[in-house]
Amino acid sequence: MPQPALDLNKYFSQRLPHLREAYPPGTGGTGARDDEFTGNLKGVQEIENFDDEVTKYFQTLPSEPITPHPHYKYPKFVAALNTLPNPLKTPTDLQKALSSIPLLATSTVLTALDSDPEDFKFVTDAQALDRAGYESDGGIDGSGESKPLKPDYKTQPWQFKYSKSPWGSGEFLLTKGGSDDVKLVVRTINSSAFTPADWKEYIVTGPYKYNTKSKASWYWSRAWRAANRLNCHYYVLTDYQRWTFGYFNEDRTHGWTSRILEYDAENPAVLQALLFWTRSAIGAENSFKPQQKDVSSLPELFPANPARRISASGNRTHQVRDQNKPRKANESDIEESDAEDA
Repeated sequence: MPQPALDLNKYFSQRLPHLREAYPPGTGGTGARDDEFTGNLKGVQEIENFDDEVTKYFQTLPSEPITPHPHYKYPKFVAALNTLPNPLKTPTDLQKALSSIPLLATSTVLTALDSDPEDFKFVTDAQALDRAGYESDGGIDGSGESKPLKPDYKTQPWQFKYSKSPWGSGEFLLTKGGSDDVKLVVRTINSSAFTPADWKEYIVTGPYKYNTKSKASWYWSRAWRAANRLNCHYYVLTDYQRWTFGYFNEDRTHGWTSRILEYDAENPAVLQALLFWTRSAIGAENSFKPQQKDVSSLPELFPANPARRISASGNRTHQVRDQNKPRKANESDIEESDAEDA
């Protein structure tokens, strides 16, 4: 049977479920940082009035419930809760949590909003067959025409495909069926390595400086590299508990990112921001319009912080870790792949 109509404002204003974390002590990467950043990123800035932009966008969406595509169903929170890993202990747990609710919810609604009207004719026929006492997965209607068991839908779905970067970090790529064109990349990180203080340093405005002793500077370089490698401009950075929504301009010399949204944020909720950001990435109307600041004269960002562990130089011989001892944490623990092993 088709899913019930979906009230977009009500559904996307829900907070994400609370998931505890139990990552092992020390997340164990020993990867060296590049001495130089070869990208052309010159400045970064926090998006002003991000919350207002999301709110305004939702005012442009249909106020009446929409019909989901019959073949691409949205997740129901109550049912999905039984399948979510809780607590999160590994990168795989994090990826499953992201794909089970926020990313699936967003991709199915993107698909519904862009669906071919022809696909919904089968739904009408199926409901009529139900009322007539026939099975909705095939049969003969009153016209004497056979109904296919699996209709040939014309809609190409939006989907988040899990991938790994050349450096091993997990990411989800937003693409449309039949195309390899990436519109947005969701970058995943390990919250036991990228601390609240690091998040605070990441959401800033000023000239960009590559500094291997600053986690925020390092991860800006990784976000830039991902966007450049995938030929996209929009990205999301998240450890599930915290989210930020970023963008690079056409020549990727300037980057934007939103304030941090906690998983239980309201007005806007994470799901609202995620739908706004993905619709912006695919070029929908009423989407994000960047306003670039001249940040060249602002104070320098990303100072080295000697109070935090820094990366190995790369010249030191790799030492085999004693598997009976906790992994030692260092600055390259940012990548959630480092939690898997180095």
